[in-house]
Amino acid sequence: MKRTLLYIGSVVVLILSAITFIFVPSMLDRTSGSAYSLGSYDGKKIELIPGTPVANSLAVFDALYKEQLSQVDQYPAAQQKYFRSSIYYQMYSNAFNAAISFLSAAAAVKQSGYAPSAIAISREMLPYFSDGNGYSARLYNAVSESQRNDLRKDVTNRLIWQHYFDDYFGTDRHTQDAYFIGLTCMQNYFTYMQQAQFEAPNTLGGYALYGLKASDAEQEFLAAMGTEKRSFDLVAWNKTAYPDQEVIAYGVDHYDLFNTHDVSVITVDSKAEAEKLLAQITNNELTFDDALSEFSQQYYTDADGKLTSHYEYQIKEIIPDEGEFNAVIDLDVGAVSGVIQTANNSYALFRRNEKRGLNQLNVEENIDVVRNYLDTHEAGIAETYYVNLAKDFAADAVTTSFDTASRKFKVAKIAVPAFALNYGNALREADVPSDIAELNGASRNEHFLQTAFALKTNEISEPIVLGENVLVLKLTGEQTAPVTDADKTAAAAECQNYDVALFQTKQFDGRDIKSNVYEFISQNVVAD
Repeated sequence: MKRTLLYIGSVVVLILSAITFIFVPSMLDRTSGSAYSLGSYDGKKIELIPGTPVANSLAVFDALYKEQLSQVDQYPAAQQKYFRSSIYYQMYSNAFNAAISFLSAAAAVKQSGYAPSAIAISREMLPYFSDGNGYSARLYNAVSESQRNDLRKDVTNRLIWQHYFDDYFGTDRHTQDAYFIGLTCMQNYFTYMQQAQFEAPNTLGGYALYGLKASDAEQEFLAAMGTEKRSFDLVAWNKTAYPDQEVIAYGVDHYDLFNTHDVSVITVDSKAEAEKLLAQITNNELTFDDALSEFSQQYYTDADGKLTSHYEYQIKEIIPDEGEFNAVIDLDVGAVSGVIQTANNSYALFRRNEKRGLNQLNVEENIDVVRNYLDTHEAGIAETYYVNLAKDFAADAVTTSFDTASRKFKVAKIAVPAFALNYGNALREADVPSDIAELNGASRNEHFLQTAFALKTNEISEPIVLGENVLVLKLTGEQTAPVTDADKTAAAAECQNYDVALFQTKQFDGRDIKSNVYEFISQNVVAD
């Protein structure tokens, strides 16, 4: 059973905040280039200047994204700029976030009163000037004073970060120190940080937990997640297939909703303006049609001023006040209403052009009108219809069989492959089957999951409403996969990744963070 590492993007950014402060001479051109602002953190600019946290982070991410960038030319020419922009945006955004992680850490460490001692800094610098037999004056003198100062600064920053990170998560410093001596490739360091950073004698599944803790029971629990799976038979009714005869029956019982009205409307934004127009029309100083063409904002109307939503239920939505709605509905041909406030807070004058049109429900297009009304205003009617049908199916299936009831009710039976109780598909290998359209949204529907995983073998469920479908399930089988050592190791890593990801989220909470990365990429990085 394989598991995915959750929140891996956040984990990578946080871990790479440590990489930001590793001395790599090829990256130490501190004199060239201009200062570009990628945004700000608590009012402080995050500037892309050689030697800054964001610049050093960017050097790391540049190595990590190099392969992706090399593959952009494989796409059609018209798409290459889009993909290149996307990759650079990820690269610079991650560098920006890594820099903020360090700045947050540095501020917290400074507040605590800790500062790396001169001895600690010298000890951390020593491996860079060792020839395998200890300190080498030749190597030391081969590096300029400015480079040694840069190294001292980078080592100091790394010690600050390490102190902060160790307090929360811990590291095996001896393993790291040995590795730093032979450090030649940032990509290797990234791999190392993922695989070996937390190895220490006191571990959970090989991962040290000096700071945040997780128990063995939690490890066992996570390792077992997804091992128990269930398979089902399924039938489904789609609510959008509500029968025509039911739609017509509703229309007959509520015929007044679907009367049509040929009405013209003048709409303006102020009540005073509407009252002025009404007075001018009443006093024959201005015709309705002239006011319509000269002053109307054309809310709710076509270019000729006629109401486009002309069914009675639609007019009721435009005119919230019941008394004013009835006044408009009862207008004689040619009559003009008083000033009426509409649903969008405009003010309107209505004029009836023709007698109201009574609906003809035997005409096919009117069936569609009623169906649209039911879908948008009375969706519960179709749902209740199919829930009752599903109850009848379930009762019949209990007394006969699932297959017999499927044939009797003329509904297709679907065999659902085994899947685990897996809210949100957090365990990728145990997903709710994605190729069964009737189960769309099932992974985040608590009622569905609770009902499905409470069934006993061959038990038939109550109706379940899932999106546009009403379902009935039958549990057909259960299976349990063995928990391996690899599962336990993955579970331990998962614990840690959750902790690290949530930790970084907390770092950013409540901070005034403004990013200019998108604008920077558009203006300075991606060429046409």
